Amino acid sequence: MSHQAFVLTRKSFSENTRQDGAHERFLSILPSCGFVVSTGAIHPPRSVLNNTYTFFIDAQYCDSAAMLNLPVVNDNPELNKVIFNVPESDVDFHYAALQHGINGIFHIEDSLELLVRGVQQVQAGNKWFSREIMSRYIDANLVSKAKPVAALQSSHTVLTKRELSITRKIADGAQNQEIADCLHISVNTVKTHVYSIFRKTDCRNRVELIKWFDHQFSQPQQVSI
Repeated sequence: MSHQAFVLTRKSFSENTRQDGAHERFLSILPSCGFVVSTGAIHPPRSVLNNTYTFFIDAQYCDSAAMLNLPVVNDNPELNKVIFNVPESDVDFHYAALQHGINGIFHIEDSLELLVRGVQQVQAGNKWFSREIMSRYIDANLVSKAKPVAALQSSHTVLTKRELSITRKIADGAQNQEIADCLHISVNTVKTHVYSIFRKTDCRNRVELIKWFDHQFSQPQQVSI
């Protein structure tokens, strides 16, 4: 199955640098892994994002601090976002990206085999980070550094039946395409519902939503019709 992808990059190939070669190599992998690719140097309009399955960001597009504050990162929690051409040594950026809802990081140093394996995982809706970063993230969420569950809960939260159904599937690990197939709706409709769910539950990403759901699951649900 093909999935629409957008690549945000300012890369030109006027200079034959290591980054240029890594950039070309990464983009050449995407079609063979099931992505239909569009590229651009400016943030695309909502009409494009609505039809985008995965949003790839070239790490050379801007500095790391600005990248994690791009509108596509902060304003589209339901979008599958990936950054490529990241130096493997920049561990702090990897961890910050994971906290900001980025679903995958690819390194300049990655082998072709590793890139293909990672892109296939991303295409399937899975995260792609080093074991070190994932371990660090899990450890941090087991202690009080994570947003407390109580802060994620709102006694005034009202989910519709459809939103509650989608939340249950997210808690089970389902990705947008799987949810759409199961409920016989479009991926765009799923994204709209997910955005509404995040807003109503005050959750910033799926990790927080799963925590919210786990806390609420044993309690009576308030559902609107």
